[in-house]
Amino acid sequence: MSGAGTAARRARVEGAVDRIVPRSLGRYREQLLYLAVGLWNTLFGYGVWAMLQYLLHPYLNYLVIVVLSYPIAIANAYLGYRYLVFRSHGSVARELPRFSSIYLLTMAANLVALPFLLRLLPFNLYVIQAMFTGFVVVASYLGHKFVSFRGGQVKAPGHQTTSLDQRGKE
Repeated sequence: MSGAGTAARRARVEGAVDRIVPRSLGRYREQLLYLAVGLWNTLFGYGVWAMLQYLLHPYLNYLVIVVLSYPIAIANAYLGYRYLVFRSHGSVARELPRFSSIYLLTMAANLVALPFLLRLLPFNLYVIQAMFTGFVVVASYLGHKFVSFRGGQVKAPGHQTTSLDQRGKE
């Protein structure tokens, strides 16, 4: 596939997103897109984990299954956030490790919290894992905004650059 074909496809996708979530929403647009893509990622990631848990629980510990589900969910999330939310044109070689590190931190928190929460709360594994996603949504948004995709975004014409936009460009 040529670079021109990829750029044209990317422009069509970005145009479609602009029609659905217009730029006139200003500073809230990114948060709305993040929530929409994040909803998909949450459903996808939870679905992958639940399917693996259902299929593999007789053979593997539930914490191992959490670890196995994360790379699949990370790959899906990276594509959505890079191309639809943050519209990054930065280097994948620089962004993907930073992006993955955010999820490695949330996975570590998940591995520590899950056994504790299973003993503490009167819910089953599926309910507790679903509840944990609320923490992941907030933590990952902040991490991706200020770490993963810093400096890779292309600003719209007429965009006023703020001090937060300058982060990572120094």
